[in-house]
Amino acid sequence: MKRMFIKRLLTCCILLGCLTCGLSMAQTQKAVWQKPTPIFSQKYDWLRLKSDEWLKGDIIAMYDDELEFDSDEFGIKIFDWQDVAELRSRFDQQIRFADGRVEQGFLIVKDGHLILLSQGREQHYPLSELLSITSSGENRKDIWDAKANIGIDISAGNVKQLEYFASAMLQRRTAFTRFRSDLTFNYSKSLSDDSQPVVSDTRRLTSYLDWFYSGRIFFRVIDYEYYSDLQQNIKRRNSLGSSVGYHIINNKRLQWDVTAGPSYQATVYYNNVEDSNPHSGALSLSTLLEYTVSRKTDYIFDYQVKFVDKASGERNHHLKTGFEFDFTDDFAMDLMLYVDRVAKPVAAVAQQAPKPSDYRLIVSIGYDF
Repeated sequence: MKRMFIKRLLTCCILLGCLTCGLSMAQTQKAVWQKPTPIFSQKYDWLRLKSDEWLKGDIIAMYDDELEFDSDEFGIKIFDWQDVAELRSRFDQQIRFADGRVEQGFLIVKDGHLILLSQGREQHYPLSELLSITSSGENRKDIWDAKANIGIDISAGNVKQLEYFASAMLQRRTAFTRFRSDLTFNYSKSLSDDSQPVVSDTRRLTSYLDWFYSGRIFFRVIDYEYYSDLQQNIKRRNSLGSSVGYHIINNKRLQWDVTAGPSYQATVYYNNVEDSNPHSGALSLSTLLEYTVSRKTDYIFDYQVKFVDKASGERNHHLKTGFEFDFTDDFAMDLMLYVDRVAKPVAAVAQQAPKPSDYRLIVSIGYDF
């Protein structure tokens, strides 16, 4: 009996020792997997998503509830603002609030609050008041966007023709302003008819500067357009004006703006007996709709009409609509329909008046800078 009691006692001690060791190992393993305190290198901006993933890189901007972030590993990515858990900047940022105020400083977004560090002071703001984030370094490349497209069509056989299309876009955006310039060039040349080699030659340059008054209202301080069209007998047409704009819809998938305002237009025709240099006041109306169909596809509807006098065409329309398909972060394919219409086209000497409307369906490859 005594020997059996000793065996049972030894067995209990062994089991107790194993249990104690197991608990100790479990506690050790649990301690190993505790979340470490991050160390932030001042060489990068830092972004933490709600999935608890960290990215290092550069803050480009935040507009329309979307954060554009240049990851050091994955390149430029766009994140929904609601997916951002924490954001830290290494440079000063310009922060614009819904009431129009703009503050500047090192940025920390955490736990539903916005913290700005400036000149040794720490200021706290509710995150719900944040409207946009841009770099305060005016010479930094992050506030610039650029895109270039090109398309070429070569025909052979019964019809020998070369046609090419090129476009370019340059944009600069800060907390208060947006500057944008667009250039399109369409050229077609016959390779078989030496008497009239140039079939079409159309050029358009638009530039405007917007000043954001509030989250909904903006002023287009300067709105300039240069237009030339061989088929429409327009050697050059310059328009300069200003307008007021309104964001009808402005969310992460759909942006819809409208503008209206006065402008002045001067036209020079290639050959016109009555008045080769008409000038006219104008009323300009425009609308721009951009819709994100999917992560790789965007739809654009951009329309403008100018009401001018009869010698200048009476009504000048321009429409650009179509889709942008992203291949990678840098390359995209555009499928666009361009419509230019002059309600009362002016004929050259001893020639019939041109048709009012020109249509072009363009497929081009683009590169984002």
